[in-house]
Amino acid sequence: MSTQTPTRRRLPRMEGFTARWYAKQRGSASQLRTYRQQAADLTSGLAAGADILEIAPGPGYLTVELGRLRRFRVTGVDLSSTFVGIASDYARRQGVDVSIRQGDAEDLPFPDASFDLTVCQAAFKNFGRPVVALNEMYRVLRPGRTAVIHDMSYESTPADIDAEVAGMHLSAINAMVVRRTLGMLRLRAASEQRWRELAALSRFGSATITRYGITTEVRFTRGH
Repeated sequence: MSTQTPTRRRLPRMEGFTARWYAKQRGSASQLRTYRQQAADLTSGLAAGADILEIAPGPGYLTVELGRLRRFRVTGVDLSSTFVGIASDYARRQGVDVSIRQGDAEDLPFPDASFDLTVCQAAFKNFGRPVVALNEMYRVLRPGRTAVIHDMSYESTPADIDAEVAGMHLSAINAMVVRRTLGMLRLRAASEQRWRELAALSRFGSATITRYGITTEVRFTRGH
């Protein structure tokens, strides 16, 4: 197996109109309910007062749901200044105390061993240096703690994508745009085999991989 760090072209950061359009498409009532359930699932068994970092939270919907639990200190970090503004405004309107700041997943602006849980949803496939990003998650985690990545699966079928878009309850035009976008993004997504390779190349060394619908969940644990 190669020991070189895999790289790929990083997509331009989402800013301006594109970021605002994305935020609108991801903020339907059904999707907000999903974020609420994900927040509960991700924090199951996590001690009160734990520090949580969401990497690339975009509009901040999951970050806010994590903060809404009011048991943890929650931080989000995103490369996009537009998303930082959108997420901060959303948290303020919801009356939820979270910290949203600008920063790069490949050079996280936090000290070593700062967090008990890191979460990254729907963004990892866009990182130019995926192993560097994984190693940054490892660095900021406390020993024995967990990093969770949810991203699109390369194994997703057209039927999987159709089912995902149907659950978003979008307008016909936006549903068509999202369906085509997901089809293109699937080509950037990692396969299960690729995830195993990335895990082996990272400081984590291994991962637990689960697939459901268009999503792959990858869990990493920092050793003691």
